[in-house]
Amino acid sequence: MADIEEDPAVFTSTSLPSDPRLLATVTNAYLGTRVYRDVLHVNGVYNGAGGDTHRADIPSPVNVRMTKPSADKLTETFTLNTRTGTFSHVLQSADYTATHQIYAHHSLVHLMAFSITIQRAAHTGQPIVVQLQVPLVLKSQDLDLYEGPDFQGAHYVYGKTLVPEVEGGPQPTVHMLWTPVPPADYWGHVFWDQDTWIFPNILLFYPEAARAILEYRIRTLGGAFRNAQEQGYEGAKFPWESAATGREVCPEEIYGAQEIHVTGDVLMAFEQYYHTTQDQKLFREDGGWTLVSAVAQYWCSRMVWNEEEQCYHIKGVMPPDEYHYRVDNSVYTNALAQRSLCFAADVARDLSLPVPEEWVERAEKLKVPFDAEKKYHPEYDGYSPGESVKQADVVLLGFPLMYPMSAEVRRNDLEMYEPVTVPDGPAMTWSMFAVGWLELKEMERAQSQLNKCFSNITEPFKIWVENSDGSGAVNFLTGMGGFLQAILFGYTGFRITKSSLRFDPACPNDIDKLKVTGVSYLGNKLKFTITKEKMKIKVTKSPRGPPASLLEAVLEESGQRLLLYEGQSVSFSTSAGWIRRSSAEAF
Repeated sequence: MADIEEDPAVFTSTSLPSDPRLLATVTNAYLGTRVYRDVLHVNGVYNGAGGDTHRADIPSPVNVRMTKPSADKLTETFTLNTRTGTFSHVLQSADYTATHQIYAHHSLVHLMAFSITIQRAAHTGQPIVVQLQVPLVLKSQDLDLYEGPDFQGAHYVYGKTLVPEVEGGPQPTVHMLWTPVPPADYWGHVFWDQDTWIFPNILLFYPEAARAILEYRIRTLGGAFRNAQEQGYEGAKFPWESAATGREVCPEEIYGAQEIHVTGDVLMAFEQYYHTTQDQKLFREDGGWTLVSAVAQYWCSRMVWNEEEQCYHIKGVMPPDEYHYRVDNSVYTNALAQRSLCFAADVARDLSLPVPEEWVERAEKLKVPFDAEKKYHPEYDGYSPGESVKQADVVLLGFPLMYPMSAEVRRNDLEMYEPVTVPDGPAMTWSMFAVGWLELKEMERAQSQLNKCFSNITEPFKIWVENSDGSGAVNFLTGMGGFLQAILFGYTGFRITKSSLRFDPACPNDIDKLKVTGVSYLGNKLKFTITKEKMKIKVTKSPRGPPASLLEAVLEESGQRLLLYEGQSVSFSTSAGWIRRSSAEAF
């Protein structure tokens, strides 16, 4: 009999990791906890002022653990099922099987639960005793908690956070009927990681959820206005670390003051969403245009004219490579600022609004460093080739920025920075090198970079750590997001452009077939099946009601155009092309 195929989404171990940081997390993105931890977290509930703000620790009633009776001969297993979002602990003897499960409910998002089930073996009728450890202490360093009256058999506690993020700011009140967002390093703060590393994966499949991420930035725009004002600039500057208000809450001033590329990262997420959905309502009615124009205004106020070079400079910044600071003309920062201004101008035209000449002029005349002799992009003014780099920086020009450059320059950037990027840096770095090599159809070099990601995945529950030496953040979503982008945008060659969703597959020798199901584009759901020889695209669902225009696939080399009808597939030799709204007059 053939062995039953293991589910790659289910991780089982007979023991727990010795490092408690590597225990599994269960969450539904509103409530969450690390299993066997005495606190849980609620999304949006922070305590502490300024740089001290952090997700408020709330006592966890679901911190319950079955213990192994010493007299019984038992086998013990622990399982994390990432398909269902459940963590299970199973004790099994000849007489019974006891299973403890903990999960955050997917539809009732205010509910976190655990269950214990005992199944008796048919041959025994003896009483079965399972011992439980329940170390609940109703105290919190972050909330002023009070016990209320029991309600329908449930215990009740409530209390508000002790210290607001800013003076006079909100102090949320938590009400818990024995109930509880994930325990996170960096105090649950929101960085560029959300907008650059995680957002594109969500957008590709769940545009409604992607919109919710953008709505968070719109809600915190008031804080971004204050950040810019306090630093002496106009418009809106998003904080390096954001919590409930959008004010800067990074505990170290240098990052909030200098790592300003986050503002462009936020706008790039809005741009990707706009081109993928054409959701003008977000911009016309729901605050998107106010944010876009405020970011453009910020970048204009942040630039200074350099008479000698006859171009604009952005001075005194920290690039994504945090080994360097107070540098001038970070190539990533400046390219992102230029892109922000161009997008703002495009949205203004689409909304029939006047385009400030300043936006166009500054985008055209902003310096983006380039060494014409060596044909590569220096990381900033004065960068010397060979200097160590902390993480992906210049390579991000190729993707996700899609900054115009030749294949030669793209290759030179990869070859210049790959050997000088520290090997044990943040987990998302190597994914972007992999995407670059896939873009150039260098399969072996891409795979060697992607393989480096696996050193950031720990056993037994495949928990990602920030750095390969085990240091830094645990349950590092940014690393996961980078890895997913290497698959979803690397092997497929997907690129979100102003007028299309491009594809240019790269198929490694050890992969026979790649299927990507549920890709969202202009309200349609698409399924891609890719092999070395053939590629098939199917529209599995089309939007209902107007304007429901057909899509078409256009093959780059031949110019062939294939209409995409709901429920039907089109096939062609694997090659580059794009998907766009069809031009009816061409048929």
